[in-house]
Amino acid sequence: MRKTKRLVECIAVVLAFVMIAPAAVFAQGPRLPADFDSMEIRNIIFMIPDGMDDAAVNMARWWIAYDRETHTADTSVWLNVDELASGRIRAYWGDPANNIIGPIADSAPAATSMATGHKTLNNFIGVTPDETPVATILQAARHLGKSTGLIATSNVQHATPAGFSAHVSHRGRFDIIGEQQVYGNIDVMLGGGYQFLTTHRQDGENLLDSLAARGVTVIHTREEMLAVTEGPLWGLFAPNAMAYDIDKQMNHPYQPSLAEMTSTALQILSRNETGFFLMVEGSKIDWSGHANEPVAHITDIVAFDKAVGVALEFARGRNDTMILIAADHATGGPTLGDRATSTTYDDDLIDVFFRTISGAQLTGEGLFARLNENRSNVVELVSRYWGISDLTADEITAVVNAANDWDGKVALGYIMSPRAHIGWTTYGHTGNDVTLWSFLPGDNRITGTLNNTDLAVITTRAWGICLGELTAMLFNDAAAIFESRGATIVLVDELPSSAVMLAVRGNDVIVIPQNKDYVFFNGGRVNFYGQVMVFNNGTFFVPQGVLDLLP
Repeated sequence: MRKTKRLVECIAVVLAFVMIAPAAVFAQGPRLPADFDSMEIRNIIFMIPDGMDDAAVNMARWWIAYDRETHTADTSVWLNVDELASGRIRAYWGDPANNIIGPIADSAPAATSMATGHKTLNNFIGVTPDETPVATILQAARHLGKSTGLIATSNVQHATPAGFSAHVSHRGRFDIIGEQQVYGNIDVMLGGGYQFLTTHRQDGENLLDSLAARGVTVIHTREEMLAVTEGPLWGLFAPNAMAYDIDKQMNHPYQPSLAEMTSTALQILSRNETGFFLMVEGSKIDWSGHANEPVAHITDIVAFDKAVGVALEFARGRNDTMILIAADHATGGPTLGDRATSTTYDDDLIDVFFRTISGAQLTGEGLFARLNENRSNVVELVSRYWGISDLTADEITAVVNAANDWDGKVALGYIMSPRAHIGWTTYGHTGNDVTLWSFLPGDNRITGTLNNTDLAVITTRAWGICLGELTAMLFNDAAAIFESRGATIVLVDELPSSAVMLAVRGNDVIVIPQNKDYVFFNGGRVNFYGQVMVFNNGTFFVPQGVLDLLP
């Protein structure tokens, strides 16, 4: 009863804030278990296989079932996600209040929708279409005293983890996103991207030093990670994105798998008796879809599914954990079967599709990285690591003349895809619905066709907290409010990532630095412990506690 009443109150706050119709809060409606509001859900694990299309899930299942010695497949083999399939997700983006709807979502608005319950515009991270910051479910967890964690195989500042932890009007501002994450008091952060905390910054700050000063253990290798038993912990295993899963053994042995990172995070976060929120992203499923590169696409889905297995094992051992799994969108439009298989079903047994691709030892990215300077060893490497010895002159030329690593991966995808009879419809995203997989205490499920915004509503309903109220507490227009109280405002924003605002009234002076969780009041530092000062679109947004300094 308490949670149901809380949800009604929260919907009223959300409607007042975004001025949308009630139907946008719970579309046709997820069907929740009858006892959902009486469940004691302390922990939520939110897993996002970025860009994963259902067709690719099918390919990954066949991949693990195929036997290269017998050239057959064991149809009793299933993925971990298979037993959790329960619903569908509509993943569009836009500004419904102004009749702007885009059916093909990008990661930034999709992650923002899942994390905040608000539809938003392309490239926007943690802000509404009018560029106002809104609270995320990760921030709700922190507000409740729960531990928080983010895992990605991309750089951790990328769109999906950013959507849960930052507020900025362009997903490409990795410097701003990274600083907001550092000062957001995230207990466990695992992935790539340490260059955006050090050398790739406009402000010259070394945020690794800032993490250390805040008592965070910072590591860079798998061995270091496996030795850690408590947080706060940031594991940054690459300057930018991490490697694809099957490339790690040969090319990047110091990088952990997604399953290992998930296990480490759960070990640390579960020490908090109040509970935790953990987001786990299989980031480069999307990237391989963009490149139409099937080896990386399938094997990173398998790696993601192993992480699901870790999460499921954890949740099954207790009665207080919910797992939500959904892609933010689909990428590439892959199909098992292409034009060459359109009328030859009797001849196209499982071996036709998986004989070649199942023997791959590296992804296209991993193979391209091993080419020599003039790429004269293309034939040798494709034969050694992919078992393909019949390259055409055009295929060789495409790899040798690739302008960059990306073009090289695409060229290699062209080599593997037709031999495995895998088709692709686009190098971009598609507007397809994606699957919802779910697990709740008592082995329950969430069913129905949902809007991606419903996931944030379900999460906060489970915890009895209102994101609209939390937004009102965390993000207030500092200049407007302080001016109404008789203060003079001075804004210094020459460097877009290091703006500072001064509010002066009589002898009182508040100095508000961008992206930090503290201000200076009359020369003394006042800490707000993870409540970050956000400067977006020319406005400083600050928590209520800052306003209380100058009533």
